[in-house]
Amino acid sequence: MVFCHRDESGLTLVEILVAVAIIMIGLVAVMQWYPMGTAGVESGRRQSTGVFLAEQKIEQIKGWALSTCTGPPGCAVQQGFATVVQGGACCPNDAFNSIPGYPEYSRTVAIANDPLSATRKVVRVQVQYRRVTTGAVLTGGTQVDIATLIAQH
Repeated sequence: MVFCHRDESGLTLVEILVAVAIIMIGLVAVMQWYPMGTAGVESGRRQSTGVFLAEQKIEQIKGWALSTCTGPPGCAVQQGFATVVQGGACCPNDAFNSIPGYPEYSRTVAIANDPLSATRKVVRVQVQYRRVTTGAVLTGGTQVDIATLIAQH
């Protein structure tokens, strides 16, 4: 009598169903983290934009402080280190919807004389921006603060 031996190297239906169930559990776990990841990326983008806008305002103030313009006809108002003051023409605050291309951002500038030196000023720029929640709804506040010293040359 000769017995035929069959090759049984394939997978059974039960093994395939168990493998699919394990893969599905893994996919569901990964998909639950996806919204959190995209929210983190969006939050980082908004914070980076806030830092950019704060640095931009500081550079504008530095440029104003270094200018030697004494007024018309060369420029609209006198510029220079002495004119860098709180509420001055050098550094107006920017409300929401007033920064071109960045309607969800506002900037506030604070300038103070350095108590240790009459030739230095402390410039602080605070950028506020609205957070985006799920469903693309803008909510109030987050902010970025950047401060620097400027000195008279």
